[in-house]
Amino acid sequence: MAVGKGAPANCGRRLIPQILDDLAATEPDRIIYSFAKSSDLSQGFRHVSARAFTRAVDKTAWLLQRELGVTSEIRAGLFLSPKNSTEGALAVLEAANCDIWVSPAGEKPTQLVNDFLKQRPMRVMELPELEEVLPEDESELENAEPFPYTKRWEDAIDDTFCILHTSGSTGLSKPISWTHGLIGTVDAVRLLPPHEGMEPWAKGWDDGDTLYSTFPLSHGAGILMDVVISPLFGLHCVLGPRDVIPNLELISSMADHIKIDIWSMIPSLTDELGEAPDILPKLSRSKFICASGGSKVNEHVRVLNLTGTSEGLFIGNLWVDRQDWHWFAFHPWSGFDFKMVEPDLYEQWIHRNEHAEFFQGLFHTFQGVNSFNFKDLYVQHPTKPGLWASHGRSDDVVVLSNGYKISPLDTEALITSHPAVDGCLMIGSGKPQAGLLIELKDPTIKRDGDDAEALFNSIWSVVERANSLSLHKDQLHRDFIAFSEAGKPFIRTDKRTIKRRATMALYADYIERFYQSRGEDDNDAEVAALGLLTIDTTSLESTARAVRHILASIVPAVKDAPADANLFTIGFDSLLVFKATKAVAAVTDLGGIFLPRNFYAGPTAEAIAATVVRLASERRVMTTNGTTDSSSTEQQQQDPLEAKIRALMNRHKALLSSKLGPMDLFGGNMYEGINVFIPLRPGISFEQAYKVLQRGLVRAMEIVPTLAGKVIPCSEHEIGFKKGDVRINLPPLPSTALGTTPCEEPRQLRFRDLSSVVPSYAEQRASGFLTSAYPDELLTDCPSFPDLPTDVLNAQANFVDGGCVLAINVHHHAFDGIGMLIALTVWAECCRFIQGDQSATSEWLHPESLNRDMLSILYELEGFAKHASEVDPRVWGFLPYSDPALKRKHQEKDEDTYMTEAAAVNGNVTEPDVKRARLSRHLPEPPVLPACEHWPPAPRADGRTLTASTFVISAEKLESLQKSVKVAEAADPETQSLNKESGSLSLGDVLQAFFWRAAVRARRRPEDSSSDDMSIIEMPTDVRPYFSSHLPPTYMANCVIMNRQHMSVAELCSSQTSLYKIAQICREARTRIDQELVHDAFSLLHTINDNSPGNHTTAFLGQGIQDGPHSLFNNMMLFQASDIGPFGGDIFEAPEAVRVQMDWLNKAFRSLFVLPMRKDGGVELLLGTLPEELDAMKNDGEFMQFAEFLG
Repeated sequence: MAVGKGAPANCGRRLIPQILDDLAATEPDRIIYSFAKSSDLSQGFRHVSARAFTRAVDKTAWLLQRELGVTSEIRAGLFLSPKNSTEGALAVLEAANCDIWVSPAGEKPTQLVNDFLKQRPMRVMELPELEEVLPEDESELENAEPFPYTKRWEDAIDDTFCILHTSGSTGLSKPISWTHGLIGTVDAVRLLPPHEGMEPWAKGWDDGDTLYSTFPLSHGAGILMDVVISPLFGLHCVLGPRDVIPNLELISSMADHIKIDIWSMIPSLTDELGEAPDILPKLSRSKFICASGGSKVNEHVRVLNLTGTSEGLFIGNLWVDRQDWHWFAFHPWSGFDFKMVEPDLYEQWIHRNEHAEFFQGLFHTFQGVNSFNFKDLYVQHPTKPGLWASHGRSDDVVVLSNGYKISPLDTEALITSHPAVDGCLMIGSGKPQAGLLIELKDPTIKRDGDDAEALFNSIWSVVERANSLSLHKDQLHRDFIAFSEAGKPFIRTDKRTIKRRATMALYADYIERFYQSRGEDDNDAEVAALGLLTIDTTSLESTARAVRHILASIVPAVKDAPADANLFTIGFDSLLVFKATKAVAAVTDLGGIFLPRNFYAGPTAEAIAATVVRLASERRVMTTNGTTDSSSTEQQQQDPLEAKIRALMNRHKALLSSKLGPMDLFGGNMYEGINVFIPLRPGISFEQAYKVLQRGLVRAMEIVPTLAGKVIPCSEHEIGFKKGDVRINLPPLPSTALGTTPCEEPRQLRFRDLSSVVPSYAEQRASGFLTSAYPDELLTDCPSFPDLPTDVLNAQANFVDGGCVLAINVHHHAFDGIGMLIALTVWAECCRFIQGDQSATSEWLHPESLNRDMLSILYELEGFAKHASEVDPRVWGFLPYSDPALKRKHQEKDEDTYMTEAAAVNGNVTEPDVKRARLSRHLPEPPVLPACEHWPPAPRADGRTLTASTFVISAEKLESLQKSVKVAEAADPETQSLNKESGSLSLGDVLQAFFWRAAVRARRRPEDSSSDDMSIIEMPTDVRPYFSSHLPPTYMANCVIMNRQHMSVAELCSSQTSLYKIAQICREARTRIDQELVHDAFSLLHTINDNSPGNHTTAFLGQGIQDGPHSLFNNMMLFQASDIGPFGGDIFEAPEAVRVQMDWLNKAFRSLFVLPMRKDGGVELLLGTLPEELDAMKNDGEFMQFAEFLG
């Protein structure tokens, strides 16, 4: 056999002791090991030369011979895992005939060692201190006598080098001997020729490279990297501090203080590394990382995904293309065979061939077999033959993401002995924590009442006993136990044995939801929901009990409150609504259907239960394609041509031009814009990614036709025409007669390569995707205030190294912010669909999501509709228009009076009559608003422009801020009465108060202020939750009113005014909104006779852009970029950030944004500032006590 290029002589037939002796003779000063001097890596590393190491080995060998005597047999070292059970350890020691235990000097024996020494007589030998065996002064080793090792390869090939053992996941642990012959196969990998352009995995492990492994030396991978591969490949091995378990902080410090070329990491640590953007760039200087996970890691440092076994080590792995890092390729000489066991699922076998000595290490361990079943399952790459991805094991072992293997059989048998349990399955392969799915003998047992906890507790006592007897103690946690779903019994054989794989497939979606509900934002409500409860959504009584149980697990006061009690008055806030909604949706399979807006629409336990029953009923009658018009039998019998006709009719109906409703005209003739940051997978060209975005948008325009439309003025000849009316005009379907075809390159999307203009994606991520990093005009040329007609959508895909910044602008008449995000989610899902994800059909989108008549229909039916004259005129304070009656009063006066008093356009000088007062909800008098004199808004008179400024409040500071306000709340004697009316303060209230005061303080001009000056903060409020519980959950058209809070500038900015008082004002304002108010506002909108944008009246217009104290406030804290969903496939990863396009806003408005909560729990605050205002904020002691300036 020819020796490969760069391979050493006798490669594959070398003995490690002789390799080290030869190195000590030829390169005695070469550093082969370094180890940390202390847990503080800045203290440096101690370096060990080849000469010092071999002499230390000689010294230790003589010591062992002196202490243990001379013997003719090979006595190899056994590396016993400290995670073993006593029974497992004893089994390994017995099978390996091990009767000597060697422990480090001065180290206290572990409990495991003490336990097995009590049951197995062994000679215990203590090694000397390291300094005695390997002194730092090498001169002390000068007299070390070489310990001879003169065996030839042929004589030593079957000698044991060391002994490891199996994990014990399928029974008691068994020893595994690593022979010199087995180890030689690792050396021989360099002799493999390339296969189809792919090099063997040993390519790139170059002489002199530094290696650091996070695996302990009790683990096979740790021995392989630190003891075997290092000398075979001539590597410099780095060892971390002995008293520190490898973690991200250690990885970061290691990268800072010593050069690492090759990293070897456990999977769970690699996953954590992928979520550490501050550490990842440090590894980019390395060559690669050996790991079995890490798409995000692969962006910074190439991932080599190796697979092997304790019995065969690494067999035939090849380097694959970087973007295919999670797929395996194997050299044909490895002898692997993938046998189909199910459609598209293969089991891995190996068959002995002529290359066994060098390239089939398994047959050195199992010398008497010719074929071996690994029982590992794989799937094949859909387009690249020869690439395989791991898909679990064919046996029953649960393999967790951290590599732990759990044999479930004994645990399942014990738990099934409970009288109420018919069967159970351990779940959790690929997850960080094992779980348990239980099937009860009596499926009719109510699990939503008070007896549920007693039942669960009795089962839990058996689980605890099973835990105590298992190999991995506490392998099952109380929060990771679920019950089977009603109507979905476990699948069994004729002998009633559970068919594990079939049942797992049946419950795949349920298990995935189960683990999603126990993610980073795990909460007690979700535990209660999936652990104890199964809601019978056909029964209102059952559903009501279960809903109350979930709500009470979040806010205990719910348990004793009346069923019709307003939940916001007993402790719920926006964050808790989010948690409760998630819990209820998870257990009822109403994800994406039961939403926070359903909670807000009826914030009582009984109303929520009724909504759940209704939504579940609607869900049951929906067919797979989302239609409810006919039964499945009728559909099967339907004429195929008639079906096509109906489908085409539906498409034509969807393209009918739609006149905008009263709320659609709320926002004015302008675009709203965001930038979405999406990472590209390695190796993907900009053109490939852009093509996917184009094709995805074409499909999205079929599902959401408005995206392809134009906003056009209505004709004055239309019936019911009002000045300023507009409609959405949609393109027709392709015509055979005219020869038109579907457009494959929509004009609404443009391409731009900014890779040489703006920082790379990794750099932008590292800086937190700062809004101020570069001007928005680089990303989009969309006009802020367009002339009509204009496109609904204006998008630009901006590509940078490693990612795409997708600038999206939609016309405010067409969608509000929620609608824009729903449309973007559809676009992302369509991109996944055209890449082959057949499940990405957007069926979750309600067919009436863009029916702009829905609000009017529900308004007439909900019971709050009334003539505008019966509406409390103070409701005008929630709209961006003036009260027409008041306006006429002023016009009947002289024009000068109107110009000065038109600011009072919200009814604050209009007394409601007696009939109206009866309908009032104790609304306050609205603030006096500045008149809007220009549209588009005029720029500042001094020519200056605001600059985007971002501050961050860390999770710790956020908690401190909230606690400081809570302290003030507790000390306020009025708190109790206020809380009964408006509920306790939420984090959103506190943040709004904190941000509002700081922004106004920065702008305030004391010399220009008077005691009458007011500061108004306006918050566009999504009223879908309040309008109607029957409103489609994915309604995309505008559904917003303007909630306002105001306070005198002097009081707001005064250090004598507590943040608690300001937050309480914010809280009170939010609690004013209810269904009647929203419908009253809708009544008033119908009376607007002029919808021209210049007819708007808001505080953030007018003087707001100058130095006035008014602001527009948007809280995006609960939104996450990942909510959009991945653009999918092999092209994109999930969006990582969404940022507001601030440059145009800073030219027109005063805006304050609370950005989505960061992964570290912190919150970012974004606003536009002048230089002196930014300085003022940086010097605001109260503000900077909690906030930090980012840029």
